[in-house]
Amino acid sequence: MENKLAIIGIDSLDPNLLLNYKKDLPNFSKLMDSSHTFLSKPVFPADTIPCWASIYTGLNPANHGLLYIYDIFDPNLSDLKKLNIDLIKGRAFWDFVGMEGYKTTILFPQLMYPPWKVNGIMISKSNFDVRLDWMKTESEVKYSPEDAQKDYDIPKKIKNLWGGFPGEKNLYNWAELGKTILKQDEDLAMNIYQKSKWDLFFVYFNILDLIQHRTWRYSDINDPTYPGNTKMQKIILDYYILFDALIGRFMDSNPDLSFMILSDHGHKMRPIKTININEYLRKLGYVVIKGKNKKILNNIRKISLNVLNKLNIEHIAIKIVTLSPKITQLSKSAYSSSGYVEADQSIATLSHFAGIKSYSYGGIEINRDLISDQEYDKVRHQLIDELIKLNETSEEPIIRCVKKREEVYEGKYIDRIFPDLVFDLETEYCVGWDLFTDLLGKSYDHNVASGGHANRAVLLTKNINRDISDRNISLIDVAPSILDHYGINSRKIEFDGKSIFKSN
Repeated sequence: MENKLAIIGIDSLDPNLLLNYKKDLPNFSKLMDSSHTFLSKPVFPADTIPCWASIYTGLNPANHGLLYIYDIFDPNLSDLKKLNIDLIKGRAFWDFVGMEGYKTTILFPQLMYPPWKVNGIMISKSNFDVRLDWMKTESEVKYSPEDAQKDYDIPKKIKNLWGGFPGEKNLYNWAELGKTILKQDEDLAMNIYQKSKWDLFFVYFNILDLIQHRTWRYSDINDPTYPGNTKMQKIILDYYILFDALIGRFMDSNPDLSFMILSDHGHKMRPIKTININEYLRKLGYVVIKGKNKKILNNIRKISLNVLNKLNIEHIAIKIVTLSPKITQLSKSAYSSSGYVEADQSIATLSHFAGIKSYSYGGIEINRDLISDQEYDKVRHQLIDELIKLNETSEEPIIRCVKKREEVYEGKYIDRIFPDLVFDLETEYCVGWDLFTDLLGKSYDHNVASGGHANRAVLLTKNINRDISDRNISLIDVAPSILDHYGINSRKIEFDGKSIFKSN
């Protein structure tokens, strides 16, 4: 069959860095000069799981129903275990392509474990890896069909780079180890790429996201915590060079083949300025605080978090707080201030849906037990007005937008995965959790996680000689565009996106 297509998915590949590093990236440079596409837009929130699920399905998060934000206080990944990949199984782009008789080879698709039967082979890593030490983990690997393991000499377990902060003194060695692990994954993928019979090939790499999260401040001279010229300065550039060589290796092995290279989102400096939303809601009377000596306890919390940040000892703190479920829960409550909030008596509180790290977006949950159905919309409008007022009382804009969840997306899972209100902050700001303090503050976790997700992504193509119908490309357009490449009528399938190609 014709129309063979190879897709390389690189988590957190950033378009701005590709441009900044262009002279050092000969293969990306050629692609950027010749590709009909370059930029694409993530879904909201711009996080790994909802974005890749949207790439696979052509659906927005409210319709595919998968949302998970990594939580350092959830060592057993209990929330991740609740995600149901049956919502995607059988309706990913490779399933639709396979149904039309095209052979597919799918390697390590993010979250999609265990693999399912496809028209070809599908190989997946477990989402629940075992930490071997403070630098690496190990994941089980499963295959469909089972005989793929012997046919392509695929290991039953595979090493990964640990995603947590390994400690300041280990950070360089951790980043260097990642290069070895990337080479391991690349060699395995190349072996299967060359030996298997396929019309559609897809492989996913996640390591760039981990590296940028932990090492951003060492290469960004605009980061206030940039330490100057150190051996860490070129780590991120090193990885872009490695991925440049990787895609060159794949493309050179079959120069006439059609390619897509894409990412789920980009990367940038994680904001340092915070806006303490729960404190703002407390002052407005929406949040009720419980217990005595609450100001003293909150001050102790702030001092402890400042010490952790200045000493860069998050890895030691995590080791302590994950000793038992009780300690873990107490620590999470202290970190996010949720332990001080009387949830049953609070009308509106800051939501955990975006995680408890310093993200530039978030949400507000409304306690429906305290208000009538008739009052619900009134309260939402009041909260929107109050948040927008922050821009009027501050020296610079803070709130970019506030919306009701149904104004963000429509979908059958909207109530389950999005809080009542969602908001975006301006680039310089992120969500803070402090109480009994100034509304504006500074993040506590910047030294150990200085990189954050950017609301931009990459879509590059090679040897796809189709005109583009719309330059405003979204991740939800990827799946229908892949089907269109194979001449499959995507209009018969329920997609939220549409093909980016003009009709032949």
